[in-house]
Amino acid sequence: MSLQYVIDAYNLTNHPAFKPVSRRVLNIQHALADFIKFHKLTGSKNNRLVLVFDGYPPPLEDIPQDSGLLCMFSCACEADELIRKIVQDSASPGNIVVVSDDKEVQLSSRLSHAQICNVEEFICGKKNNKTATDVKLAAVDFKLSYAKMEKINIELRKRWLK
Repeated sequence: MSLQYVIDAYNLTNHPAFKPVSRRVLNIQHALADFIKFHKLTGSKNNRLVLVFDGYPPPLEDIPQDSGLLCMFSCACEADELIRKIVQDSASPGNIVVVSDDKEVQLSSRLSHAQICNVEEFICGKKNNKTATDVKLAAVDFKLSYAKMEKINIELRKRWLK
């Protein structure tokens, strides 16, 4: 059973964990497709990938075309609307995984019996309990001296234990 990943491209490209694989990217469509392939985010090569972008396709830029990859542009409507339409028009919505942080898209996909995944889970993986923000916070070392901790505690006691 192959899955079809329908991805809200705007949510993915604006996520802090999204970093283009190559510095010399032709356009955001290529950068996103390369990022997903490089990190093998869709799992099996048999799984299909649909990237849904807001607006119209860039007039002079090359759109990535590959087997199992489809770039769609919402044109006059929003990408969220197009994602809902793709899921609702599908013969087997149970084989669709919708990747979006938009709650309305997640709810309508769930009602259509499609699987949902937020962008954080898609990039970092479900097995990895650490989110991207946790990873960033872990990199910052918060060391306070005992004197500073005591000073903070005194200040908090003044404010909260009046």
